[in-house]
This record gives sequence, structure tokens and C-alpha cells, in this order.
Amino acid sequence: MVTLSSTLSLPSKSNLCCSSSTYRHLHVCAIYVAHLFDYESSLAKEFTISQRLNIAIVGFSNMGQFLATTLVRQGHTVLTYSHSDHSNAVRKLGVLFFENHDDLWEEHPKVILLCCSIISTECHNILFVDVLFVKEFPKKLLLELLPYDFDVLCTHLMFQPESTSDG
Repeated sequence: MVTLSSTLSLPSKSNLCCSSSTYRHLHVCAIYVAHLFDYESSLAKEFTISQRLNIAIVGFSNMGQFLATTLVRQGHTVLTYSHSDHSNAVRKLGVLFFENHDDLWEEHPKVILLCCSIISTECHNILFVDVLFVKEFPKKLLLELLPYDFDVLCTHLMFQPESTSDG
């Protein structure tokens, strides 16, 4: 931090209109505040980075690609796995693709979006988000197959990839 100091001589209040030589001294100190703003800016950046998640998308067809586009735009790291070849979409969207689901789990995603048929894994402390159109069967299957400490969120999206003009 830099401190700037200066002494000014100002006419006293009673002598503003007069030509008298009575002056009072004013000592001014200023702190170089750009450093403080830089610090706040770096804290804000660290906070933003800390809010970013590793999000896995299992199944990378239309819905998976649609969600990946939004998540990448928000600054999240998107990890994908699919049985099908989606290499063009992966390159275009800037997501990480894993040919083996075990390699995907080693990345320790904090959120997993199921955008395909139901699968089973041996991961722990993970939130499974189901974006399938049918709710009862996937919910029952996930609760039966997944370990008890997994979180399951069954959603019904009010939109389709085709329902938005630009994704």
C-alpha cells in the first residue's frame, strides 16, 4: 500500500475575501486505493472459480449437448461419456469426452446428469439428475441400484433442445 502525503496552505475562513496573509495549514494523506480494488477483484475471481463445478453428462445426444452448451457458457467444466461417437459436438462445445466411464468417475464430478438410459456405477456422494421424460420407473430404479448415500433428483424439463431458437 502506498501512502501519499502533502501539506497545503489555505486562507482561513475569515480572510477569504481579504488580502491578509493569515493562512492555516492542512495536512492531507491519501491511500493508494487501486491495490484494494485489485484485491477485491481477485477475491471475486477466486469466488467465481470456486463456484464452478465438474459436471458429468452421461449420454451426449440432443439433450446432453443442449445442457452442455448452457453449462459451459456458465463456466462449468463439463465431462461427457457416451456409447456413440459425438467427437464433432465435443470439439465444438469444448467439453471433455471419456471413452471409458471408469475414467470419467476418476475425475470426481460433483454432479452427474443422466441424459441416456439408466446405468449403474460405484461412485459415492454424487447427485444424480435425471432428465428423462418418464419419472416413476427411473426413480424406482435409481433408488434401488444406487448406494443409499447418493442423492437423486428427478426433473421434468419444461423445454426441449428443439424449443429454443439458439440453444
